[in-house]
Amino acid sequence: VLLGEKIRELFWPLGQPPPNGRVVLSAGPAGPHRPGARLQLAPRDRQSNGLRQFFESLQGKARMSILDLGGASQANVNFITEQGHKLYTEDLLVGLDRLASLTREPGSRDSLPTRFVEDSLNFSAAEFDGILVWDMLEFLDEDVLAAAVARLQTVLKPGGTLLSFFHTHAKGESVPVYRYQIRDRQTLHLHPRLVRPLPRAFNNRHLERMFVNFHSVKFFLSKENLREVIVTR
Repeated sequence: VLLGEKIRELFWPLGQPPPNGRVVLSAGPAGPHRPGARLQLAPRDRQSNGLRQFFESLQGKARMSILDLGGASQANVNFITEQGHKLYTEDLLVGLDRLASLTREPGSRDSLPTRFVEDSLNFSAAEFDGILVWDMLEFLDEDVLAAAVARLQTVLKPGGTLLSFFHTHAKGESVPVYRYQIRDRQTLHLHPRLVRPLPRAFNNRHLERMFVNFHSVKFFLSKENLREVIVTR
């Protein structure tokens, strides 16, 4: 994995060779410098009811296809593949910063939602059984967010599950952005990446409208002003 590049990877279960005996890697162009102040927070572990619910939805199923939108993490690769599933990764944070650079181009505003989903969420319909979105969606502008959620619904299989996190802070407040590493079925290791201001406040009603075309939405409120959302297509 090359630091600073957008990476899409397909990882196969340990002990089982991928097609043609190799791992498929496809790297896009390097993204711009990521904005935001560096955090002085120490990495830490925390329990996650949303993560537990996500893995319960996969219980008893084999060789599921999972999409991790927080970028490549060896811990997540190991955990998912050891469960017998396939893992794809994409870093939406890189796509978001590339999108920010495009807003400076004349006449680019109207095309941003389409350009974002085609660049960062260019997957086939009904390709994934589960999607780990983490906290990536809450930093998208309204139009881009709507396009991203619509594409996520398309690439998620019927009955598939999506896990996403949303801070409960007010609009404009800066919140930490983490890399989420899976310890076990209900424990996450949080590694601080940077901080960003929230473009809007998120409440349950807003999230229900956001995922209105999905079959169900379930909320878990953690102790850290973080709302965990489990969505089923």
